Amino acid sequence: MFSTNIRKAVLGLSLIALFVSSAQAVDDLPTDPAGRATLLRLLADSKMSIASNDLPPIVRIVSPLADSAVAGGISSTQAGSFSGTNLLLNLEVITRDSVPLVVREATEAAPVFGIRHVDRLLKGQSNPDAPGLYVFFDQPLIMPDGTVMPAFTNFASAFNVAGTDDTPGGGRTTWLGWHVLESLPATAQNVTITVAVVDAAGRVATDQVRVPVTRTAPSGQDLTPPAESFPGPAGTTSDGQGPEVSMIAPRVPTSIAVGPTDNSLTASNGSLFFIQVSSLDRNHNGIAISETGQTSAGQPLNAAIPVGLILDPSAIPTPGKAGGPNRNFPGLTLTFDVPLRQPNGNIVPAGTNLAGLFDVAGSEVDASGAVRVTADWVVGGSLMLTDGKKNVTVTASVTDNKGHTGSSTNVLSVSSTVSGQALTLDPK
Repeated sequence: MFSTNIRKAVLGLSLIALFVSSAQAVDDLPTDPAGRATLLRLLADSKMSIASNDLPPIVRIVSPLADSAVAGGISSTQAGSFSGTNLLLNLEVITRDSVPLVVREATEAAPVFGIRHVDRLLKGQSNPDAPGLYVFFDQPLIMPDGTVMPAFTNFASAFNVAGTDDTPGGGRTTWLGWHVLESLPATAQNVTITVAVVDAAGRVATDQVRVPVTRTAPSGQDLTPPAESFPGPAGTTSDGQGPEVSMIAPRVPTSIAVGPTDNSLTASNGSLFFIQVSSLDRNHNGIAISETGQTSAGQPLNAAIPVGLILDPSAIPTPGKAGGPNRNFPGLTLTFDVPLRQPNGNIVPAGTNLAGLFDVAGSEVDASGAVRVTADWVVGGSLMLTDGKKNVTVTASVTDNKGHTGSSTNVLSVSSTVSGQALTLDPK
């Protein structure tokens, strides 16, 4: 039987072989030669720790799934559009010793809008909030304004959010999410996504997924019915006929930071753990959502929120305002069994629907032909636990357009680390 190291070495060689094959396939398309060289170097470096029996991080592409297909999007150099692939690219990075990642955790809530840096993306520069992150597509991507980003551009600076939880042992788990507004070339039949993560000791982890491009719908947004079509109301308890709902992040067993309990709480030092809710429309009833944060007529739901986000702060109750469902994802409900204190001082009672705080969402087509909707939130506030309480129960449910509900519940233990930011090295 192969040892673990031999299996990893074989995987590393397989990634390089697939990279070379895909690189040859796109030689006639716009390509970033420096990015291609960087990727090949990272793939080679990822084998060094294997040879020395060291413990580099593990990185996994958790969305899109390896057996899914993604939409191509409709942007072209002549006519840009926010109706892109609209997939959600989510990464899980697990460290296995005391060597940390260098990452600034951040949600997309004001006044700190995530980790996205479009100016650096356009220059092919690394993400200052996650300098060890590298993300490559073997196809060019066409931005919503028609700008073409060559194949093998490092897309790390396009990511929206990052959060971390405290896994058992000496390691941590960091999650990063990006709603891909960009489109693939009209000729693309598949796309290979390769990611690399470098920890504070310079050790490299890699992962890769190759997914077909479906032409059953022009964009990811067209895979799902518009948010306005939701008949409501959202349910909270599974009736056995609704979507298959799972919370991919955080993975149990894990511990979460709860954030400061005093007046030192800010947007940058809260709980900052990452929640990923996945809902599979197994009965093809339709899961109503606006992945772009726009109405079906293309108008922004909230002019203060950048296009591509599903944030709906109006859904969160405040003194004198009741709140309600997230208008971009009205069938989503997510609750804590403890109150949430926001950085602005607002206290949201336990059991309140927090879906309005979700950051990004995207869609893909499952191997069965059903549409999978994935949504992320990095928790920017602090959790208010009573004395003696040692865990937090998180419940997520999604109701489809026929009124059927699926749900999932995770019970998370509490870390001794107060702020999620303390679980990684802050690059600033």
